[in-house]
Amino acid sequence: MSWTLAPSRRWLLRDGQPTFLLADTVWAAFGGASPDEWLDHLERRRRQGFNALLFSILPIEHDRSTGTRSPYAIRDGRIDFAAGDPAYWDDAERVLTAARAHGFTPMLVLLWNNFVPGTWGAGLTPDHVMDAEQTSSYVAEAVARFARFDPIWIVSGDDDLNDDTALARYSAVAAQVRELAPEQLVTWHDTPTARMPAAIADGDLIDFHGLQSGHNEAWDTLPAELTRYYRAMDVDRPIINLEPCYEGLGRFAGRERHSAADVRRASWTGVVAGAAAGLGYGAHGVWSWHRRGEDFAAGDVHGHPFPFSVAAAFPGADDVSFLRRVVEDERLWGLDGDADLLRAEPSGAIAGRTPEGVVAVYAPSAFALTLRGRATPDLDVRVYDLAARRPDAARWTSTADGVRLEQPEFPGDALYVVRGLAPDADSPRADSPDAGSPDAG
Repeated sequence: MSWTLAPSRRWLLRDGQPTFLLADTVWAAFGGASPDEWLDHLERRRRQGFNALLFSILPIEHDRSTGTRSPYAIRDGRIDFAAGDPAYWDDAERVLTAARAHGFTPMLVLLWNNFVPGTWGAGLTPDHVMDAEQTSSYVAEAVARFARFDPIWIVSGDDDLNDDTALARYSAVAAQVRELAPEQLVTWHDTPTARMPAAIADGDLIDFHGLQSGHNEAWDTLPAELTRYYRAMDVDRPIINLEPCYEGLGRFAGRERHSAADVRRASWTGVVAGAAAGLGYGAHGVWSWHRRGEDFAAGDVHGHPFPFSVAAAFPGADDVSFLRRVVEDERLWGLDGDADLLRAEPSGAIAGRTPEGVVAVYAPSAFALTLRGRATPDLDVRVYDLAARRPDAARWTSTADGVRLEQPEFPGDALYVVRGLAPDADSPRADSPDAGSPDAG
C-alpha cells in the first residue's frame, strides 16, 4: 500500500496502479478514539471506499473538543513533551496499526501552525511555539516512530504561507523528512487564503499540492481558483483538495451549516478543475473526535460539533466515495479544467478534459449546457445523478454551436462524461491536442 507519483506527475499510483486518494479527516484521533470506537469507524470507512486518513500528530489547540488528550504540558511558558500523557504515543501507534490493517494510508501533519513562529496560530497559543532545536528533535522522533506505517507526511497545518520565518521552519522540516524517510511522499496543508510561493511549489520539498478551499464565503469558487493557481506552476504535480467544506460545519456566524450538497459541489468543482488526484472529506464531529456533552474550543466559529458517531453517518461520505468510483471507473486521470469547452452560462458549471480527450462536466444545477466541439460518430455521453449516486440516461443534440447536453430529468447536480468530442477548428486545442495515456507504473 505504497503511494508514488505517476511518470506524468499529474496523478498518484498506489502499488503501481492509478488510484484516487480519498481521505477521511480524523485530525484528533490520536488523542480521542478508544479502541472499539476506532475499529468501528475504520470498518465503516473501509466499506465506503476510503483509502487514506488525515491525522494531526499534535493536538490542534484552538480547535479542540475537551475530551481529547495531549502528549505534552506547558511549563514555564514552554512546551514540555516529557510532562504530558505518556500513553498518547502508544495509543497513536495503536490507531495507526489498526488503520494499516484495514488498508488505510495515514497522512500525518507534523506541525499545525500553533507550533511554528510567525503564524496566526502562534498568536493564539504563543506558549506552544517550538524553537528550531526542539522542532528538529520532535520531527526526528515522530519520523522514527511513525515511518514504519508508510505515511504521507504533511509538514504544515492550516498555514497562510506568507511569513518568512514560518516558511523557513516548514522548509527545514520538509528537508529533514526527505533525509529521514526519502521514499515517502511529502505535501503541505494551508489555508484558503494561502498561495504557496513558486520557489517552494516548484522546488524539491513537496511531491503533490494539498490545497484547502475551506468553509467560508468562497467555498464554492475557491476549489477551481486554487487549482488553477497551482496548475499554472512551472512544475507539474498532482493536486488534491485536502479540505473542502466539512459536512455539518457551521458558517456565516451561525446562520447555516454546510450540507452534503455543498460538499459535492466543492469536491466535484475541484476535481473537474484539475484537483483530480484525490480528495479529503470532513464531517463536523469526526475530525475533532467529539463526544456528546463535551465542550468545543471553536464553537463560536464553527458551531458546536455533532457527536462523532452521528457525524460519521452523514451522507456526504457516501457521496465522495461515489466520486472516487466514478473517477476510477471513467479513468479521469489527469483531468484538467478547460474554460473554453463550455458556452457561457450562469449556473457555475465547470468542464475539464483528460490528456486522452475525455471530457467531464460538473453541473451544480439541472440546466441544459452546450459544449464547444463537434460530435464524432463515436460520441458517447454519460450522465450521473450525483445526489442519487447512480448513472442516468443522457440526452444530447448536435447543433451549430456545438453539442448540447439536454437538461437531465432529475433536479440535483450532475456529472457528464463525454467521449468522442472533436475540437472546433478555431479551438485552442484543435491544432495541438494533449496526448498521453494513464501510467501503469
